[in-house]
Amino acid sequence: MTENLTTTCANHPDRPTALRCNRCDKYICSKCAVLTPTGYRCKECVNTQQKVFDTAQWYDYLTGSITAAALAYLAGLILVQLSFFVLILGPMAGVAIAEAVRFVIRRRRSRRLFITLAAATALGALPHLLGDL
Repeated sequence: MTENLTTTCANHPDRPTALRCNRCDKYICSKCAVLTPTGYRCKECVNTQQKVFDTAQWYDYLTGSITAAALAYLAGLILVQLSFFVLILGPMAGVAIAEAVRFVIRRRRSRRLFITLAAATALGALPHLLGDL
């Protein structure tokens, strides 16, 4: 009358496990488990949580890129004239550009948006970098 109470992974029924997702309590094996700062979660819970962080709209790419490129170009115009003081004022200009772009895109975020805005900032500063060659 002894029953075998081994539990198996929800995605891999042939793998016994005692590990559960700390969000949905689904049994998961070591292959399905994703370590997060709060414990192990299943891949489905991690994917649904990551979608919340991608909040950018399509127009954020356009407005943010235009803002970043224009401000980087203007900062380049000013900083090229300052020679040595560019070491001090350059990082401040970068922070000012970032804060202005964050204001324009209303603090929405996305990994692709970050890459797009970094490229737009580099393109805005490029004429000044090539002008010194």
